[in-house]
Amino acid sequence: MHYKVPSEIGSELKINRLFYLTDLLVVLILGGVGFTFRYVVHPSLVWYYAIFWVVLMVSWLIRPKTNPKLRMARALMLAVSRNRITYCAMDTEEKEKGASENDFKPR
Repeated sequence: MHYKVPSEIGSELKINRLFYLTDLLVVLILGGVGFTFRYVVHPSLVWYYAIFWVVLMVSWLIRPKTNPKLRMARALMLAVSRNRITYCAMDTEEKEKGASENDFKPR
């Protein structure tokens, strides 16, 4: 029996080819919360509630194609919580106008 030691402290531990330890923890935590709150839901809506929690768990665990190292939940949190004032658009027209005015003119 040999153990695979991760090369980094922050690396994720794989359970199998597609499933990580953090995925298992998310499923257990969200499943526990969903199971606990199912008693609050009207009995005729329990199946819809269960489908909602399954969709929530799957959407929490998938990895976006734009950034495969992050989970969808983390990517959404970064998109919502980013400071939009920090980033600004660069006007290419102003740069071109400024560059043409400052060109070297021979005497």
